[in-house]
Amino acid sequence: MMDNKPEECSVCFNDYAENRLRPRTLPCGHTFCSQCIDNAIKNGQLTCPSCRAEHAATASTQFPINYAVEALVRKLKNIQLTTEEVVPAKPYEGPARGISKTLRSMVQEQMSSISRLIISCKEVLSQLGDWKTHHLQLQDRLYALVEQNKSAMKLLELEDTSVVDMTTQGEEGKTQLQAMLGEPRHSQHPTGGWHNHRHS
Repeated sequence: MMDNKPEECSVCFNDYAENRLRPRTLPCGHTFCSQCIDNAIKNGQLTCPSCRAEHAATASTQFPINYAVEALVRKLKNIQLTTEEVVPAKPYEGPARGISKTLRSMVQEQMSSISRLIISCKEVLSQLGDWKTHHLQLQDRLYALVEQNKSAMKLLELEDTSVVDMTTQGEEGKTQLQAMLGEPRHSQHPTGGWHNHRHS
């Protein structure tokens, strides 16, 4: 989209000038005043107001000054001064008044749209902050559960070891009982040993 007024910043509608209103060009090719660029930088990131392209930035001074636009602004000012010297300024009561009203209403609409966008952005950022806090809380809970699970696994391992030990002891006890129960039977098996001796 061609800019109808290349001598002014399309965000704040101020004519480019020295210091804070110097024109600077973003990598995407769009030009804005230093002040609007600084205002648009959030958390080391700049979103181009024209094409929404993302650029890493911490200050407007990172972007080059558009000297061609500055030269154009100087030229337009010189033309304006020359015209005012030659033709005395007088109020014009023609159709331009209607056009200026239309332009003013368009500008007001754009400004209100920008304000709404800024409010929406703030709301989204606020929600993102809430989501981040919620995520960190969930993460802490998850870590706590993992630690609890580790403790439970250790207890389970100890229980398994105890069960194995008890099973081993039980088997040994069973073997001993069988041996003890088996001994009297073997002593009675000789054919009438002590029995015959008692009768004689």
